[in-house]
Amino acid sequence: MPAPHPDYRFSLANERTLLAWLRTALALVAGGVAVAQFVPELGVPGGSLAVSVGLMAGGLLTALLGYRRWSQAEAAIAADEPLPVSAIAGWVTGALAALVVLVLVLVVVEAVR
Repeated sequence: MPAPHPDYRFSLANERTLLAWLRTALALVAGGVAVAQFVPELGVPGGSLAVSVGLMAGGLLTALLGYRRWSQAEAAIAADEPLPVSAIAGWVTGALAALVVLVLVLVVVEAVR
């Protein structure tokens, strides 16, 4: 007798979560492009470039880690096992917090000048 297929609702919910990660990644990349095009140097030469590259790298990281999380969860759903614990959200949050601190420092340096 073949193994029963998991409830499709779980797979579809997992897919919606992946799409949310991808929307976030796309927004980060779009923000990086906008900073590169429209933001003047922020206090130091290359400041806006650093922020732009950070946003785009964050977008890439978010997309890749979101896919990894989706893949792990999909395998657990298919095997009828508990979902694996993941630190992906913590890593992405930490990286974005570091980028926000960088932007804050650059804006303060620009305002002091």
